[in-house]
Amino acid sequence: MLSLAECYSACRYFHIAAVMQTFGTALFCEYLAPPALRDRLRASLGATLRILAWFALATAVILLALQSGQMGDGWAQTLSPAVWSAVLGTSFGTVWLWHMAIAVAALFAAGRGPLTATRSRLLLAAMAGLLASQALVGHTAMSVGLRGVLQRFNQIAHLFSAAWWLGGLLPLLFCLPLLRQAQRPDALRALIRFSRSGHGAVAMVIFTGIANTMLVLGRWPLDWSAPYQRLLLIKIAVVAAMVILAATNRYAVVPAMARRHPAAIRLLTLLTLMEMILGNLVLVLVSIFATFEP
Repeated sequence: MLSLAECYSACRYFHIAAVMQTFGTALFCEYLAPPALRDRLRASLGATLRILAWFALATAVILLALQSGQMGDGWAQTLSPAVWSAVLGTSFGTVWLWHMAIAVAALFAAGRGPLTATRSRLLLAAMAGLLASQALVGHTAMSVGLRGVLQRFNQIAHLFSAAWWLGGLLPLLFCLPLLRQAQRPDALRALIRFSRSGHGAVAMVIFTGIANTMLVLGRWPLDWSAPYQRLLLIKIAVVAAMVILAATNRYAVVPAMARRHPAAIRLLTLLTLMEMILGNLVLVLVSIFATFEP
């Protein structure tokens, strides 16, 4: 049987993955896709966003239950109203209560029926709130004063840029088949916009990631014997591989696609899927070492 800590790490992964995917998809649909393509993307991805919103809310509640069990006497305390009340009285509980309220608002924004532009933007705003509130718990919430403020704002920027990059890959995949259809010019424009904006997102992920390491550890993570630092080093290596894939897409595959190279779309699809797999591996690693002592 899995331990509470292991279940907490797994649930944390599914929660942050759902939030990041929803944020990145809504951002792509509303601000990176050309106007002529937005309705089609909303229609194609609306049901997916609705499922992700449900998933984000469900995992937020489960995380509260698992946290209660960890603060109490184990599995028996995960559904104890008294323990839940005690947890909600902590600094974590205060943040998480707002977090769950925002998740409920996100679910209402996703709504039923076709996803409209207004509801998609409200969903994006709600997911931004969920990402920001993540920076108020965990390692980044341990420091006080100016250092604590810097850690929290840096973590918010890190989460936003990571969600922009990783979350935008799914709608990008939906655009790639359109490159063979009548909407090729719009799909190519969306691809180029995402590729160009991705420069800033990737740079921000790297910069804020380094800053996080310095603020939390105060040094480079070179102690392989420490579990936190070991997994952090593996995460850095995986992110480096993602950067190489993104650079290959931007500077080799996309120019070939503009020249209508027959294999370019297949290659970009493959490399994008590889980026998504590596990105989720990063989230798994973070979800595990976030429960360790730095």
